[in-house]
Amino acid sequence: MDDTKATGTRRKASYAKGMERRKQLLAAASELLKENPLDKISLKDIAATAGIPVGSAYHFYTNANDVFIELAQQFSVTLAAAISEPYTGECTTSWQGLFKEAVWRAVGIYREKPAYAQLIIGSKAPPEIKLTDRDSDAQVGKLFEEIISRYFDYSPFPSHDEVFFHSVEIVDLFLTLSVIKHGEITDDMAAEAVIAALAYLREYMPARLPRVPTS
Repeated sequence: MDDTKATGTRRKASYAKGMERRKQLLAAASELLKENPLDKISLKDIAATAGIPVGSAYHFYTNANDVFIELAQQFSVTLAAAISEPYTGECTTSWQGLFKEAVWRAVGIYREKPAYAQLIIGSKAPPEIKLTDRDSDAQVGKLFEEIISRYFDYSPFPSHDEVFFHSVEIVDLFLTLSVIKHGEITDDMAAEAVIAALAYLREYMPARLPRVPTS
């Protein structure tokens, strides 16, 4: 093997090792968030749980918040994938039904992944993570508009991006209140989140939209 190929092979191996360590650190952070407050977890704790020297962890993250920000970005991807899955049955008879189903899919993710709940709707998330979530909510709002267009004859209205973003923020607010009051997302508070967000959206959306013809 010539020197160029050898160098390339070493770089690939180093990159693969680095990616694996990042995955281990993210998994460790997620595990710690199941039982510990976010503000009590350090990068040293995350590295120890991952079985990685803390010096190596500093190659990838400057502090625990950097790990949490990447976890929050993972949540955005997971949420978008869940919301994008096809909708079937009764929920497809109205745009309101689609919205309700999308919210319950998000609730399911929070319940399945307590780490995401701490990061996104927990009361102790730092500003950097809140900013990441705001960006995610804007994207989720746009995604929901696209979903409506799959099933209904929908035309965007003035300020539609901002309105759908606000609707997602309303849901987040109620889920956050549920965690603060009850320590979890209750069914009642999730239902209240849907009611509040739909009441807001109905100020801009018609009660009924014609279905897109099926081929």
